Amino acid sequence: MSLVEIKDLRVEFRLDTGTVTAVDGVSFAVDEGETLAVVGESGSGKTATALSLLRLNPEPPCVYEGEVLLDGRDVLRLSEKDLRRIRGNDVAMVFQDPMTSLNPVKRVGAQVAEVVRRHAGASRAQAAAAAVEALREAGIPDAERRAAQYPHQLSGGLRQRVMIAMALVGRPRVLVADEPTTALDVTVQAQILELLVELQRRHGMAIVLITHDLGVVAEVADRVVVMRSGRVVETGAVLPVFETPQEEYTRELLRATPKLERV
Repeated sequence: MSLVEIKDLRVEFRLDTGTVTAVDGVSFAVDEGETLAVVGESGSGKTATALSLLRLNPEPPCVYEGEVLLDGRDVLRLSEKDLRRIRGNDVAMVFQDPMTSLNPVKRVGAQVAEVVRRHAGASRAQAAAAAVEALREAGIPDAERRAAQYPHQLSGGLRQRVMIAMALVGRPRVLVADEPTTALDVTVQAQILELLVELQRRHGMAIVLITHDLGVVAEVADRVVVMRSGRVVETGAVLPVFETPQEEYTRELLRATPKLERV
């Protein structure tokens, strides 16, 4: 059995103006220690699928059908109490924009420490020490000093490292990363990707990477799921899918990827 199995997932948003189907019958699996990339253009249903792994789409108006199995347990059928147990401990998420995810009026160390206390039941002193260690593991230099700073005092790359520290402090088995490098410059993107790969190697977690960047997929993913209009149009190991895509939509995505050419 795979660590994560999504079976015929359907995500609808039932609004006063009508029903919007964001995900329409998606199925795929993720194994222990694997990196699975979910790709597609904006509006393809990638993020709605990713949020379903933690059941974070707002209910209402969101209504789920199908199954999202984590070690055989259906996340979509869990109580709120059980959901709180698995979020952070079994599945954690790194969001696209850390500036909107972090609390602007709380020091970053305190925000990481809050996650530690929630999941480990540690004392304030223990949580503060664990927060600094988590920031250090996320590659933040001078972690003690940085822990005392506010989000606006950090660069975009450091803020994303704080989000990674918060996500991994509970040692989750699955990390969902939703466009984790989109707002960063190319050099910092590469550093964040290297960090995720190193942390995955160190802790053995699976990664579900949501992205529109096929270059990132080629660099870090084992398998890829291509989505369009809420449905999976192609899936498989990265190299075969990229070298001999079976679907025209996948070929269009590959053709749209910028390429460096010699002058």
